[in-house]
Amino acid sequence: MGSSEQLELQKRGLHDAGKSTAYPGTCRSITCSESEIRARNGDSHVVRLKGDAFGRLKFRDAIYGLFQKQDLEEDFVILKSDGFPTYHLANVVDDHLMNITHVIRGEEWLISTPKHLALYKAFDWEPPTFAHLGLLVNPDGSKLSKRNDSVNLSTYQNRGVFPMALLSWLANLGSSFKPNTKPPRTISDLADALTFKFTRGGIKLNMEKLDHFNSKYRDAILYDPVPQLSQEENSLIGEYITRPILQQVESVTKKDAASEALPEAWQSTLTLVPALANEQTKAAHVHNLFATKKGGFLSAETLMRQHPYLLWRVPEDLYRRSLASYHPDRRVLVALNSALENDNLWPTDGTEVMDTIRTMLEPDGVDNIAVHNTLRLVGAGGHDVVSQSSSRMLMLLGRDEWRFRLDTVAKLLDATGDLRNSAIPVP
Repeated sequence: MGSSEQLELQKRGLHDAGKSTAYPGTCRSITCSESEIRARNGDSHVVRLKGDAFGRLKFRDAIYGLFQKQDLEEDFVILKSDGFPTYHLANVVDDHLMNITHVIRGEEWLISTPKHLALYKAFDWEPPTFAHLGLLVNPDGSKLSKRNDSVNLSTYQNRGVFPMALLSWLANLGSSFKPNTKPPRTISDLADALTFKFTRGGIKLNMEKLDHFNSKYRDAILYDPVPQLSQEENSLIGEYITRPILQQVESVTKKDAASEALPEAWQSTLTLVPALANEQTKAAHVHNLFATKKGGFLSAETLMRQHPYLLWRVPEDLYRRSLASYHPDRRVLVALNSALENDNLWPTDGTEVMDTIRTMLEPDGVDNIAVHNTLRLVGAGGHDVVSQSSSRMLMLLGRDEWRFRLDTVAKLLDATGDLRNSAIPVP
């Protein structure tokens, strides 16, 4: 029944005296009949639960284990002077009526749990299991803020983080997954992977771990398709892999993007490979580039920096520079030409074409290094550049593009007289 001003003066006096500022039970001496009369007369009042009604309650938290406060609870407010319940009362009633079995919340509520348990006892209700988790903090230990990009979903969307990878990362922060857990593909997978082993205290956002979850999830949907998830995951592949790469390739082709995206030798006028220039086939071409672990592509930047020949036709100037320092084995060029003329070898995964080329060259004793160096020059623009395997280049670029590149090399060699007595037709 005391006024807020009186309570504040009491608290200030206790503080100045170096004593606890908990509510000292000022109105405990008021009888029930007096309090009812004063309430009916309109005296401002609150309703409190006696803090010592059930002693010092203890409970076993799912994260922190056995917990008990050293001191008794103060008489705490459950109904405010305006007649509305406090959070303590409202959350207990709400959870009970909704049949909540587990309360999982931030560790700052651990200290308030004895109050809630006292209310459960007062109502003679069965309390739920409590689990108090550490709060997420920035890598430097500072609190997260709405002004910080790390709490904005758009930050992760712009980084190309898959939704399921983000959920897995969040669930794993301060926790652990069961041993040998595969990348979760659904919420059910995520629930099955979780354990009750949680870190106590502040949990730092680990961005490297997010990159790990994202790459593992990307690999899973690319290399280990699940039939019942194929429609949804193919849509994600299009949204998070194919479309961004196509946009970046288009920007580089139009010179909208920085030239650093490409090797120096490729910083010239670029022509897309026909599969990328065609609206009907461009998405499939990008998907094929990433659809096997053999590619080793981690990002669009890696693809463009190390393997531009899979996206654009090799510039003639690059061919000229390469041919000035390396003379391709004409026998390999002839064998490649024969393979391109053989309708039975195409389309291909590249393996059969390579086997055919090796078989044709075996009588001449052409070693594998010469074979791959020559094919690398034709397919990638140089005998010593970073490239995919010869068989994979044959598969990804296809028959028509290999024909175009071989014809270009043959034309340049013919101009220098290096194709004399060759079986390769010059366009």
